[in-house]
Amino acid sequence: MDDEDPLILFLYNVESGVAHGEATDLVALQETAGVAMQLTEALRSRGAQVFPIPVQDSLDTLRTALQPFSPETAFIFNYCDGFGGNNMAATRIVRLIETLGFKHTGSTAEVIATCIDKSRAKRKLIAAGVATPRYQVFSRPDDIYRFDFPAFVKPLTDDASIGINAESVVRTPEALARRVEYLLDHYRQRALVEEYIHGRELAVSLWGNDPVQALPITEMDYSRIRDPLRHILTYDAKWNPASRDYRNTPTRCPAIMTRTDELCVIDAAVRTYQTLGLRDFARVDIRYHKGIPYIIDINEIPDLSMDSGFPNSARTAGYSYSEMAARILTFALLREGWLCPQPLYLRSTSPRLQTVNLSSP
Repeated sequence: MDDEDPLILFLYNVESGVAHGEATDLVALQETAGVAMQLTEALRSRGAQVFPIPVQDSLDTLRTALQPFSPETAFIFNYCDGFGGNNMAATRIVRLIETLGFKHTGSTAEVIATCIDKSRAKRKLIAAGVATPRYQVFSRPDDIYRFDFPAFVKPLTDDASIGINAESVVRTPEALARRVEYLLDHYRQRALVEEYIHGRELAVSLWGNDPVQALPITEMDYSRIRDPLRHILTYDAKWNPASRDYRNTPTRCPAIMTRTDELCVIDAAVRTYQTLGLRDFARVDIRYHKGIPYIIDINEIPDLSMDSGFPNSARTAGYSYSEMAARILTFALLREGWLCPQPLYLRSTSPRLQTVNLSSP
């Protein structure tokens, strides 16, 4: 693929219902389809040939949809962050396209599975010497918690703040048991219980492969919330504009930090990216307390809606939305040895914005 542009097959999941959890979780699940259209148009504005392929209820249907295309001439932009209302099932889509021989953006099925299962990701980080809160996985409400309170209780394999609200931070064994029981009953999965880390909550958007580059750091601003145990990004804070949590949790990008703190946080994020084997793009969420960056979540396919964290960090660095989308695709194409006549992110009729990159130290 060195003399013409590949056809880009844009895969995205369409969710029609909630498999488990609360009915309001559907807002987060259904956002992907709308963002897929934004990204498709962004890539087309850069001259890419893009063919959207929705993925809904059947892998057989996806297999049929891919049959007209050849892995020799078609490259997949994978934006499937779930399948059939199940976050973990996103790995089934990647395994299928890899089995069929297609190259794609983002991480492998194995890496995605590790990132979705928070306990697997934490084990890898601990083995690599990367700080993350001490934790246990609860299968029953009466399991015994071994660490200090307060504790943070969240679904083991869901993301997008699903299952997180004001009751997620617990102070007593009784409250912990109630919260674990709620997650087992409503979300049909085990609970991750970890020590609650005070401090600043930061998000580091990363892209590239060799080298990995960090975009300007984003900070969740909890200064309007008096209770320090409420300094968490709840589902309402992320998805419900009418809620108090949403109004009281603005973000700041770039975060105001000393250069020493900034480099410390970036180093932890880059080490996380490399330790887990992430590719092309991702976001790493961090609690920064007393000079220690604790990894609290890894987003192997971060939200790319126009007003979300990753695009906002890219915009702060000087990249337009379409340039951001094209660069993510270009990182993947270059990693796989697919060369275009001209990089997609350079194709624009408007003046190119000045770019600023923060590389790992």
